[in-house]
Amino acid sequence: MVQNPTSRDPHRSAPHLRLIDWTWAHRVWIAGVTGILFILSTLYVVWAVQALPDPSQDVLAAGDVVVLDRNGRLIEDWNPAGHYHVNFHLNEMGKYAPAATLAAEDRNFYHHGAIDVGSTARALWVDITHLGLNEGGSTITQQLVKIQLLTPTKSVTRKVHEMVLAIALEERFSKDQILTMYLNRVYYGHGAYGMGAASRTYFTKDPKDLTPAQAAFLAGLIQAPAAYDPVVHYELARERERYVLDGMVTTGALSQDEADAAFEEDIKSELKIQPTARQSKAPHFVDYVLSSLEKTFGSAAVQQGGIVVRTTLDLDLQQAAQAAVANGVHDLAWANINNSALLAANPKNGEILAWVGSADYGNDSIAGQYDVVLAERQPGSSFKPYVYEAALRDRKITLATTLNDTTQSFNGYIPHDFDNGGMGMISARTALVFSRNIPAVEVAQMEGMSNVIALAHQMGVNSHLDPGLATAIGGSDVTLLEHVQGYEVFANQGQKQTLNVIKSIDDATGKTVYTHDIGGGQSVLSAAESYLITDVLKQYQYQWGFGWNRQMASKTGTSDNGHGQIPDSWIMAYNPDIVVGVWVGNTAPNGGGGTIRAFGESVGQTIMRRFVNALPRSMRDWYTTPSGIVHGACDSQEIFLNGTQGGPCPSPSPCPSNSPSASPGASPSACPSSSPSASPSASPSASPSTQPSPSPQPTPSPTPPPPSSPSPGPTPT
Repeated sequence: MVQNPTSRDPHRSAPHLRLIDWTWAHRVWIAGVTGILFILSTLYVVWAVQALPDPSQDVLAAGDVVVLDRNGRLIEDWNPAGHYHVNFHLNEMGKYAPAATLAAEDRNFYHHGAIDVGSTARALWVDITHLGLNEGGSTITQQLVKIQLLTPTKSVTRKVHEMVLAIALEERFSKDQILTMYLNRVYYGHGAYGMGAASRTYFTKDPKDLTPAQAAFLAGLIQAPAAYDPVVHYELARERERYVLDGMVTTGALSQDEADAAFEEDIKSELKIQPTARQSKAPHFVDYVLSSLEKTFGSAAVQQGGIVVRTTLDLDLQQAAQAAVANGVHDLAWANINNSALLAANPKNGEILAWVGSADYGNDSIAGQYDVVLAERQPGSSFKPYVYEAALRDRKITLATTLNDTTQSFNGYIPHDFDNGGMGMISARTALVFSRNIPAVEVAQMEGMSNVIALAHQMGVNSHLDPGLATAIGGSDVTLLEHVQGYEVFANQGQKQTLNVIKSIDDATGKTVYTHDIGGGQSVLSAAESYLITDVLKQYQYQWGFGWNRQMASKTGTSDNGHGQIPDSWIMAYNPDIVVGVWVGNTAPNGGGGTIRAFGESVGQTIMRRFVNALPRSMRDWYTTPSGIVHGACDSQEIFLNGTQGGPCPSPSPCPSNSPSASPGASPSACPSSSPSASPSASPSASPSTQPSPSPQPTPSPTPPPPSSPSPGPTPT
């Protein structure tokens, strides 16, 4: 039976009716609040519009980006007077520069209002689904507002402000005027603000004379000038150029044939970027800071300026690093070395303390503006600690495990050392101290390269590592930045602190808008596991005569191009206070270069020696033995992870388990001794001679002298 609707309980009215009733009852208050909000919004817009740029003036020189070191000292001030800025009217910029910019940044600029509703909705959807402010969607008008008027922070409130001001801007100025302001204001990298400055900086011509390819190349830089810097990331800049050319086809500025022909143009040969006149005490570091700003806050943070960035750099250590690199390269000129890079960080918190990306930033003959800290190079034997650490951690070996340093085949792969010889049956400790290749490959095979690579990735070596055994002795490329990150885990007793460069950011009013949270780090290794490698590597500086004035753990690396020639040499070093990496090589303007004649040992005796010996006295701390480390039952001189030291001591007779595959638990410390009896007889000198030098004399140290080895000894690799 159907009930009469009039018979329902009058107190159970529909929700929408109750809302209407409530609204009507409070109509006066609602009207008042709405009026107040409208008045406040109007006042805000009126106030904000007063700060809008005037296209009739030569405006839009950028605000300062002041970069300070950790103690508040100036590293670089990107002030308007130091920037290159040339104002052009839109009709003076030619056909292709504006068209390329629209294709890159806002293809429907002339067909939508201040806000592109479709792009904004799409960006909003991405932000919601990814739980963050990740997507762009801003029109050129909004971008102009961002870089001219707003702070670099990301928030919903800021986005609303941006939209309100963009609408006000389009009410006040025409589309052509807004595009003119944008083209005269936006940053292209290398100190160039505006299309006029950029076209002259990169191609020594005015905007009207740019080819379609050149215009597209420049327009592609706008999105992230540091990330697409053609000096450092030319291929990424080219990919971006292709994107812009395709956009010019979409907008009708070019035909497909014209775009294809433009992409074939040899832009690299046309670039005329001159050595920068920027006044910076750490230019490569500042470039990386700007790149980090772009990634964290978007390119508007750099485009706008008006911020003070307090960084982790220590200018005293930076000066010491630059002096060590410059003088060390001079020391190594005999070896055909013309370039070097050095990176140092605090292992306890990951803060980068010194960053030298090349021996001379303004030297085009060595491509000085190219940052070798971020370049992939083969690390040679400096990769071996990851191999041994993986096997030690997984209990596949101990430091006393016997390894076979004689020529052998590993499933068809036959590694060799520089001396083409071998030391016979030696302990894992000796094999690492003397940087022998064959035992390292043997350990890698025992552990499994997939496990080695997994650990290296966990420690921070994020480059692609080939699963072949050659990677165990440095056959895969890594960057100095990630290599220092990996060694940071050793230096911080197994705890990974991500390397970082920014401590805080203040806006133009002095208000702190960002503070870096260091956090507690990530546990990759136990303190005992990392200590095993440290205990071996502390002997390295004495074995190879580096002449350092404090205890460090260290490891050299020398790469091989497959023809017995050396492209790169390295040394890594650390103690509880600092972790440092140095690379040396030979570079040329075109990105190529020659081979060198210096091994990693020579780098330790020159550049690293200069830097380590210049460190403050406060950076002399050393590690205490952590829990979980025990001495061997039979050989008290060797250390083990608890539980791997073996059983009862065997009789004095020769140990039956002395074979490459001996189990670490089968009395590993009994035979052979982890300390061979003689000293190495050969190591390269830091002189032009190609003959081995006499065995280096150990420098006085706070630790017992290192183990010796049967002669003849090898060259470290």
